[in-house]
Amino acid sequence: MTIITKYIIKEFIKIFSLCLGACLGLFFIIDLSIQYLDRFSKYDPPFLLTVLFCLYKIPQMFYWMCPMAILLAIFLTLALLTRNNEIIAMKASGINIYSIITPLLILSGCVVLISCANQELILPYASQKAEYIENLKIKGRKGPRLLKQDRFWYRSEDAICNIELFEHRSNTLQGITIYFFDQQLVLTRRLDAKLGKWIDDKWHFYNLVIRTFNPDGSMEIENATEKIIPLRETPADFKVARREPEEMSYAELKDYINKIKKAGYQIPEYIPYLHAKISFPLICLIMPILAIPFALRIGKGGSIAQGIGMSVIVGFIYFVFFNFSLSLGRGGVLPPLFSAWVANILFGSLGAYLTLKVRR
Repeated sequence: MTIITKYIIKEFIKIFSLCLGACLGLFFIIDLSIQYLDRFSKYDPPFLLTVLFCLYKIPQMFYWMCPMAILLAIFLTLALLTRNNEIIAMKASGINIYSIITPLLILSGCVVLISCANQELILPYASQKAEYIENLKIKGRKGPRLLKQDRFWYRSEDAICNIELFEHRSNTLQGITIYFFDQQLVLTRRLDAKLGKWIDDKWHFYNLVIRTFNPDGSMEIENATEKIIPLRETPADFKVARREPEEMSYAELKDYINKIKKAGYQIPEYIPYLHAKISFPLICLIMPILAIPFALRIGKGGSIAQGIGMSVIVGFIYFVFFNFSLSLGRGGVLPPLFSAWVANILFGSLGAYLTLKVRR
């Protein structure tokens, strides 16, 4: 490794650390202070519990802010090298521009690996803990849950629910088994239903079988096409027990989708998230390609502040487009795979074209 390469790496790591810290701080102020802490204020949670919630949110903030930090760090590193005529000096020594930017791209690849490790090993656990603290500790919702890959169990005061799939957008339950108990925890009824819908603040169950267990040991069986069953739980309660995609690693989410499909259910909104678990970390490789041509041009005589503003705008447009296409994939408008990758393809192609036009 040459002295110049070590110097570029050192400058990038220093600037990237500052940019990442600034992005995390900004995200913390906007997302946590305004969105979460403002909602928590009416519950008056203990200070240490709020701090713990914030700590568990850091892996998610890191995951979302890494691409923006990379974009700003690459831009500032190259812009400052250009402004200080260091790029010209390197070229005069026979070093072409691609040799200068290669270490930056390699470092960006390392950030991709770190982001993937965070997504697979840290983020699912931290998201589950943050969700647990928010809903059960701070908001005080009842019903502790036992989560599995292919279904979840929900325990209330007088019943235990086993649910294959909860679709929160339509407030629909699929593959339902509910066990009802009396005050002595003796099983009194069992309900098996193919479908349950929340309509007019009541649970409507379809294609159901109700087994009633009498004290003398006999059992009565009732079949019904549709029936309203009074339950204490609302869709908001089951939302607490529903495992979100960010609470699962890529392997867990893929296994979950496959098991739900084998059971005969469909969860199309989860499939784009599965592809996004690969495409999103790779944004950290697309951002440098976008930043390089702008940095080399603006650094020559333009305003660094103007370039930072332009970088933020480019990053914002990227994220908006990425999430918009992902939402189209969840809604079935775009193919799931295409919706997760279209932003990377378009912006990556644009960045590669502009980078190739940079003179050596």
